[in-house]
Amino acid sequence: MSLLVVGNIAFDTICRVKFLPDKNEATAITELRNCFGGCAGNVAVIAKILGIDTGLYSSVGFDFKRSDYERRLIDLDIDMENLQYVGDATARSFIFSDEKGRQQIYYFSGASYHLPYRKVSFSRYKYVHFTAGEIKVYRDMMKDAEDNGCVISFDPGQEIFHRDKKEILDCLPYPDYLFFNRFEIDHLMQKSGIGSINDLFSENTKAIIVSMGEKGSILYTDGGKRIDIPAVKVNKILDPTGAGDAHRAGFLAGIIKGYSESTACKIGSIVSSFVIQEIGAQENIPSWEDVVKIYKKHFGQMI
Repeated sequence: MSLLVVGNIAFDTICRVKFLPDKNEATAITELRNCFGGCAGNVAVIAKILGIDTGLYSSVGFDFKRSDYERRLIDLDIDMENLQYVGDATARSFIFSDEKGRQQIYYFSGASYHLPYRKVSFSRYKYVHFTAGEIKVYRDMMKDAEDNGCVISFDPGQEIFHRDKKEILDCLPYPDYLFFNRFEIDHLMQKSGIGSINDLFSENTKAIIVSMGEKGSILYTDGGKRIDIPAVKVNKILDPTGAGDAHRAGFLAGIIKGYSESTACKIGSIVSSFVIQEIGAQENIPSWEDVVKIYKKHFGQMI
């Protein structure tokens, strides 16, 4: 097995609105979809469709059993040995997106709050990716993964905004790859007093990747180098939900397939450009063949 993805699985309710209302205002929902989501679920599904053998470590609720989401994971042959069923409802996100691509998200943690650390056979996996989730157990898991020689990546996502800074910072020495978006990295640096992105590098860190939305992403390497990676332009952004997870899945697929970090970032941009053209974080996922074709068109030879 190549990749274990750790974190939350959620049902997403995605609402398109004309504008995001201020306090005490209302707005009409122009379109509503119930979709599959959760950062770990998104990364695992997308990586699998890109050709990576993938497993999930997550907790789900009583409503997940025999759901269409469970059936999808089974049909994709995603390893669910480390999926834990608990007595709460599965996590759920309520996502409101306006016509300019701006979002408001309300999240019910549900079963994902009950994620215990059950010993994992990390020797089965070469790569372990940690997403937003019950990060109180992540530090011990990362240590065990490191002891088993796994390549570790970490995208704390929305946890940065409501977790104690120590919980986040305690996890940062272990990953080879760290992911943030521009809002998350600014918030983390502000509340932790970190003066520079380079100060986040540990002995293990190979690269830090910061997503910049329509401006692409920035790759910071352990040699102090900064590489700006352009976004792949699309005619219309229908739904930015899951764009970051799509980028992470594309990056990891590139790394696992042996490509350089800058090439992997460009692969992430391509995968993300597909997903944002449809409503739902697990929709319109390209095949690896599609990725190669688009890469050659926009960036040239893959290295």
